[in-house]
Amino acid sequence: MKSKELLTMVFRSLGITQADGAKAISWSPQQLNGKLARESLRADDLLELLDAVGVDVILSKRDSGEVIEFPKVSYGRRVRCMVNKVKYDTANAKVLANNFYADGVNEYNDGKALELYVDDEGKYFFAEYSSWEGVKDRISPVSSAEAAAFIEKYGTELFREHQ
Repeated sequence: MKSKELLTMVFRSLGITQADGAKAISWSPQQLNGKLARESLRADDLLELLDAVGVDVILSKRDSGEVIEFPKVSYGRRVRCMVNKVKYDTANAKVLANNFYADGVNEYNDGKALELYVDDEGKYFFAEYSSWEGVKDRISPVSSAEAAAFIEKYGTELFREHQ
């Protein structure tokens, strides 16, 4: 079964259109249609789309029934840049925590939000997001102590309930 066939079945069962599915992950219908037509929809994008439309995918070990956990998906946009001659990329790091919806209502607090990552070498960094026009997202390296303090303050829940 191809991704397009799977999504067609899912969307039909939910009573939504492909355009509704694309909108759920902030894509244009043309973007989703193009990926499906080219058979280039990545597994992480497929899982994100299914999650966004309210479909859970659960993988488990057949012999034990133990659930295989998916890695946490970042909430913010991909950010990549070089800081002090070191390349950082949120797509190549593990997301740990964020402060989106920290007040329970607003996505950004004072126009800004942080998401904490750790890369394969154990370097911690923040992706700093801004909702202000003309202000670019950026990367800020942090110490393990600063990372621990952020997790202590905001927890590890990545998707907070909001109204």
